[in-house]
Amino acid sequence: MPENKLKNSTIKNIAVTRGLAFALVTAVYIYMDNTLSGYLWCVYVGFFLSMALGARKGAMLNYILSTLIGYGWAFLYVNLGGWLSAVFPVKVKLCIVIAEFVLTASLLFIHLKFLSNTKLNVIPAVFAAIATIYASGGYSAAPYCALSVVIGIVMAFATGRIISKLEEKG
Repeated sequence: MPENKLKNSTIKNIAVTRGLAFALVTAVYIYMDNTLSGYLWCVYVGFFLSMALGARKGAMLNYILSTLIGYGWAFLYVNLGGWLSAVFPVKVKLCIVIAEFVLTASLLFIHLKFLSNTKLNVIPAVFAAIATIYASGGYSAAPYCALSVVIGIVMAFATGRIISKLEEKG
């Protein structure tokens, strides 16, 4: 196992800051006791996505916009197979497989070729949005998933900023 090069004070700052942030967000979600309460898991998606990709300073808007465009793609992912099966006389399952290929190839081509130097350049965030729709059972959950994923992204970036400030103060 590689040696941990973080100072004890840094470890404490990370653990306490992010622990408090998750406790606060969790409290808000569970005490709201409404539809949004069931989407706390999407906060984790936004958070771990941002952490895994580095949550680089100045990139938060890229993460958020890429996530939001992902919900547009998700609409196509959820519906294209059915649309194809309504037009072509083949089995629905085959239409879904064809739709997955067409959409995934198109998404990757468009984002890599045309959007890589724009605010829509975080392809994993696009796929994370699509995954939350599949995991939540359908597109009707999109507003709740999107809000929760964005909260997770903002939380990752905000806590990173707080931790940096704590580290500057020593």
